[in-house]
Amino acid sequence: MWTRRASQSFLDMDSAAFAKALGLALKDPQVRSSLGDIVGESIWQEIIALRAELKRKDATIDDLRRRVVTLETSNDSLEQYQRRNSLRIAGFPEDENEDILTRTLELINTTMSVEPAITAHDVDRIHRVGKKDGGKPRSVIIKFATYRARHRVMQHRRNLRNTTYFINEDLTRVRSTLLYKSRLMKRQGHFKDCWTHDGSIVYKDNA
Repeated sequence: MWTRRASQSFLDMDSAAFAKALGLALKDPQVRSSLGDIVGESIWQEIIALRAELKRKDATIDDLRRRVVTLETSNDSLEQYQRRNSLRIAGFPEDENEDILTRTLELINTTMSVEPAITAHDVDRIHRVGKKDGGKPRSVIIKFATYRARHRVMQHRRNLRNTTYFINEDLTRVRSTLLYKSRLMKRQGHFKDCWTHDGSIVYKDNA
């Protein structure tokens, strides 16, 4: 039996004697059982504390992830709004010393038959985007001075159906990627059609 007197005897021993006495004590089944219970309880309490800490950290990480998604969505919406007056024109042949404004206005007013006609005063700025890759012409991005002028052009976009030109909304990278994946799903028959309207992707069901 473990008593206060035995405990005091341990305290009075030198290290060598203490180690020998402890070795003998550990051979006692009752001592080993008591130590096992104490150590086991201590470890279990540590496990419980670690589990609680992990839950708190997981909750913090989930909250941070939600905040990141919210910020990314908000940033994407703001970026798309800043592009609302812009359009992208693809398939436009590229010349070395081109007057891109004049050529684009001719495409809009003559080929697309936009009325009232778009003038240079309706255009804020216009330029090609991307790097030259040889034969393929770079897209043209045109930013209109007003949303009304931009909308007028979009209303006549179908007049380019039998041409090599394509006019699309100027989407953010996130929305452009989503539209690309949506078109792949359309080809697979998941829905009948998809298109964009003021930066939002619209779907038409098969039914």
